[in-house]
Amino acid sequence: MITFKPVRLTDQTLLQPILQQNPSLLCNWNFSNMIIWSEAFAPYYTFINDMLILAVMKDKNNPLFNFPIGNDNIKESMDALIAYTRETKIVFRLVNLTDDMKNIIEEIYPQQFTFEERRDQFDYIYKVEDLLYLKGKKYQSKRNHINKFKNSYSYQYTPMSAADISACAEMHTLWMEENDCGGDNCLLELEYCAVRIALKLFDELSLKGGVLRVDNQVVAFTIGQAINDKIFDVQVEKALKQYQGAYTMINQQFVEHEMQHFTYVNREEDLNEAGLRQAKLSYHPSILLKKHMATLNEDL
Repeated sequence: MITFKPVRLTDQTLLQPILQQNPSLLCNWNFSNMIIWSEAFAPYYTFINDMLILAVMKDKNNPLFNFPIGNDNIKESMDALIAYTRETKIVFRLVNLTDDMKNIIEEIYPQQFTFEERRDQFDYIYKVEDLLYLKGKKYQSKRNHINKFKNSYSYQYTPMSAADISACAEMHTLWMEENDCGGDNCLLELEYCAVRIALKLFDELSLKGGVLRVDNQVVAFTIGQAINDKIFDVQVEKALKQYQGAYTMINQQFVEHEMQHFTYVNREEDLNEAGLRQAKLSYHPSILLKKHMATLNEDL
C-alpha cells in the first residue's frame, strides 16, 4: 500500500537535491515553497519505483497529485498511483502539468485523461538580462519608475540577513493595513501566513532576500530561492505603495544582486487577480508556462 507523508522541514536534505536536479521551470517544485505554503496546501510526498510523487492533500478525500519526478519509471509509477486511487476510491487527478508532461501522459495513456488548462496557475518566467537591464521601449516606464525613486528618496539596498527579519515583519504588517487585508480575503490571509513562515525560516530554508530602506526604514523586501541552476524563484515581494517606484526598484535590485548567474526568473502565478496579472504582464515574460490539470476518465 502506498503511504504519503507530510512534507516537513526535516525532509529538506532528502527532497531538495531531487527537486533541484530536475530541469523543470515550475515554481511548485521548489522545496521552500512547499514549506512556506504548507498551511494552505498541505503538501505530501511518497516514492514509487524510485520516483518522487508530490501531492496536495488539503482535502484528503480529493488529493491532487504531481507528475512523477525522477529519471525513469514514469509509466510504472503512474500505473501504481492509479491503482492506489482505485483501491481507495479516489478520483485520480494530476496538477501542475506543463505541456511536455501533458504530452507524455497523452502518449502513455491515449484518450484516457481529460485535460483542463489552468490559466490562473501559469508561471510568469523572465530572462534575467531583461529584468536586470530593462532595455528598450517596452521597459521605458519601468526605467522611469526607478529613476523617480532614485531622485525622490535617500535609499539603501542590502541583501537580507537574520538581522532584517523583525523590521521586514513589521513592514509586512503595515503592508497588510495599507492594502486593507482584513475581513474575508482568505487568499491574502493565507499569503500573510506564508510570508511569516518565510521570514521565520529564512535561514533554515537557505533563502535569499533583499531589503530596500528609505531613511533607514524598510519600505520593500523580497525573498526567493533557486529552483535549479538555471532558474531562480521569487516567492515574496512586498513594498509600501506610498513609496512610488519601490516595487520596480526592489525587483531590479534583487535581480542585480542575487540572480546574475541564472538564466531565468520565475515570478510565479497571478491566481486570477487582475492587478497582479497586469503587473506581471507589464514585465513582458519570456515564457508564460502553461499548466494543466488531468483527470482520469471514470469509465476506464
